Amino acid sequence: MTLSSAYSVGNGGSISVDDGVLTILNGGSISVAVGGTITVSSRAALNVSNGGTIDGNAAFTLGDGTSSLRATNLIVGAGSSVRVDKMTVDKATVSIAAGGSLTTVCNLILLSSNIVSDGAVNIGGNLDLSVGGANNTLCGSSNKFSGSLTVAGCVYGGNGATTHLLNNCAAAAISVCVKRTPSAGCGAALAAANTNEANCDAEAPSIRCTALPVELTLFNAQVLENQQVDLNWVTASEKNSRAFVVERSSDGKVFRELSSVAAAGTTQYQTTYHTTDERPLPATSYYRLRQIDLDGTYSFSPVRAVKVDRLGSSLAVYPGRAAQEWVVSTSLPAETLAQGPATVRVFDALGRLLPVPCAADAARPGQWVLSLRSLPTGVYVVRLITAAGSFSQRISQ
Repeated sequence: MTLSSAYSVGNGGSISVDDGVLTILNGGSISVAVGGTITVSSRAALNVSNGGTIDGNAAFTLGDGTSSLRATNLIVGAGSSVRVDKMTVDKATVSIAAGGSLTTVCNLILLSSNIVSDGAVNIGGNLDLSVGGANNTLCGSSNKFSGSLTVAGCVYGGNGATTHLLNNCAAAAISVCVKRTPSAGCGAALAAANTNEANCDAEAPSIRCTALPVELTLFNAQVLENQQVDLNWVTASEKNSRAFVVERSSDGKVFRELSSVAAAGTTQYQTTYHTTDERPLPATSYYRLRQIDLDGTYSFSPVRAVKVDRLGSSLAVYPGRAAQEWVVSTSLPAETLAQGPATVRVFDALGRLLPVPCAADAARPGQWVLSLRSLPTGVYVVRLITAAGSFSQRISQ
């Protein structure tokens, strides 16, 4: 099966490849909402190539341990990307071409499996090699050494798995970012008793194993009763931290700055932060933190997604400063208004579109000025048309 268009899976939904090959080509994408799952059974394959994408807060399971690791595959081609909440590979093979990327918000777990990566692998949680994960070729194949690997949490592995990983990455231009404490909320290693290599700092050369300047232990986004989004996060310690920039996205890919919160600087104590998105995007909003150090370097938090079920009062129409002048105002965010773009229409009582002057207020995004001087006294309907839907209000003049 070949997918060359956008396909979405709603909250708690799932997508499964039980046999054969699902190929996602340029222009094709799979988006999975919070709580969803992606499953590729043994002896099946998922091929993301030529710019295809998978993006979602989903648990991705590749293989079930019942076949050979070469029979079950995830292939990520050049220019393609896969981003999921967490990923478990059970007796399967993951291949990432140069220019491709695999990102997990939380853990990547390898069970008697193999990864051959000449692209980018970004793990927001822990890399778990503790159960048969020694057979990996991260950081580039033996002939290229072109891959990259970042691990925000800890690297777990027995039977030389961690040492094998670090030796292979030593030959590449690669940054392995690890810390002693596993990423909060992502779970520890499957082999919890494996303590000899659980603290990956003890295994890695110090030049490639540095503690993160900020230990983020919690980042939450929650919709409040008034349909605003509450954002809060906690750090266990900070070193030379300047600020946290809250970024928001409508698709989980392109993020824009929403607000900035000053950081504590340097502290060994727990610090709690809070801010509110008073005008969240309709439907789903994606949030992340960009933590900036005093020297300008920065790192990103895991992404959090929330869904606003209703838009509230999104349109207001009221008299302007001049006679027969009306102001049209909306509380919709700028990202939503730019997707349309948004337009304002005026209709008479019979539903006929009327040609009236309408000018956007450059100083106030989300506001327009209507001149109804050419219209007689009567009842009219003002309609705002946006990517989030149409909103109408009846006026009399």
